[in-house]
Amino acid sequence: MARILIIDDEEKIRSSLKTALERRGHETVTAENFRTGLEFAATDYDIIFVDIFLPDGNGLDLLQTILSRDNRQIVVMISGHGSIETAVEAIRRGAYDFIEKPLSLDRVLITIDNALKTSRLVVEKNRLTSQLYGDFIGESEIIRRLKNDVARSASKTTRFLILGENGTGKELIAHMIHRQGQYNDGPFVTVNCAALPSELVEAELFGHTVGAFTGAGKSRKGRFIEAHQGSIFLDEISEMPLAAQAKILRVVETRTVTPVGSDKPVEVTGNIIAASNRDLENRVVEGQFRQDLLYRLNVVTFRLPPLSERREDIPLLAEYFLNRFAAETKTGFKKFTPEALSYLQQLDFPGNIRELKNLVERLNIYCENSEISPSDIERQRPYRISRAVATFKDAVAEFERDYIKAAIARNGGNITAAAREMGLERSHVYKKLKKLEDQS
Repeated sequence: MARILIIDDEEKIRSSLKTALERRGHETVTAENFRTGLEFAATDYDIIFVDIFLPDGNGLDLLQTILSRDNRQIVVMISGHGSIETAVEAIRRGAYDFIEKPLSLDRVLITIDNALKTSRLVVEKNRLTSQLYGDFIGESEIIRRLKNDVARSASKTTRFLILGENGTGKELIAHMIHRQGQYNDGPFVTVNCAALPSELVEAELFGHTVGAFTGAGKSRKGRFIEAHQGSIFLDEISEMPLAAQAKILRVVETRTVTPVGSDKPVEVTGNIIAASNRDLENRVVEGQFRQDLLYRLNVVTFRLPPLSERREDIPLLAEYFLNRFAAETKTGFKKFTPEALSYLQQLDFPGNIRELKNLVERLNIYCENSEISPSDIERQRPYRISRAVATFKDAVAEFERDYIKAAIARNGGNITAAAREMGLERSHVYKKLKKLEDQS
């Protein structure tokens, strides 16, 4: 059942509608004018009915005020002086529906039923969108601590900073914060700060009015307003221009945005989640990031480890991705041999989880056998120097190290068999490994 607010100056309409709706199990509150209705509307209602003509104000203005607080609120306009123009204007301003007086109870009940279904669908859409990203896969100690930290803090604040290399899962953590936070029923809006054209940053983030600049043929909501009572994820915030950083700082402090071309601030509430693959303190020293913004964003900071610091999670991740791709492509389920999983754990993944995921996707496509071996992995993994090397000697040493480790992994850790495969003496392999480890 729904919680409903009725704002109408006619006492007979308020009482009869309240009685009819409460008989059907709805919780109903009434208000007789603009001022009282606005006060009541500050609390949560599933549906608000608003009369267009109120003794102390215009219902359309009340509609806009309500939606400026929460653009997901369902508002139905009612009027005894309805016209097509009035109905169109109400819908244009964001009303869910328009009902003429005298009110038909059947029409009101159908509207309530449809509105509740729409509301549930929006919530379910947001839930499924977030679930597409799944959980953060991993059972290592560092990941268990990270998950516990997210669960402990997500509902207690609204400002978060996520730091980590590319491919470590920053957006995944942002979705976890959203799901477990106090605004989990609201939208999740992603902004790639590095991809925003510098001349359009403000219009994109804060919105703009008609004619605010050349080409602004119609008004547009900014990303912050779209994310109202949800979460906005500012990815790669270190790449945002300094001028825009000042505006972000003001949003964080005042919880309002002012669209370009307007002088009326719009209230925005919800989570502000920022992420960066760069050291923001270094960016501050370089003069490329505002120190005051950094202080306000990092109320809670999560540092995501590279895959090299959580190698024990690699088998779990690899098997998760393999099963997922097999289900999506309907190519038949495969599995890794124990030797293959061991081999994966020894490899370097500078691209972190994203690189591992791409490798597993190629294995799902190209591996014809039901079991994936180290040699299958080697064929699908293009060779490259995984770390920056200064000299030719360093590059050769790194190649030898990877080559020998791969051979040992293919032979289940048996150095004698690996030496035989490479055409080397076992003692030579031992000496070579020791020399390479001493160099690293």
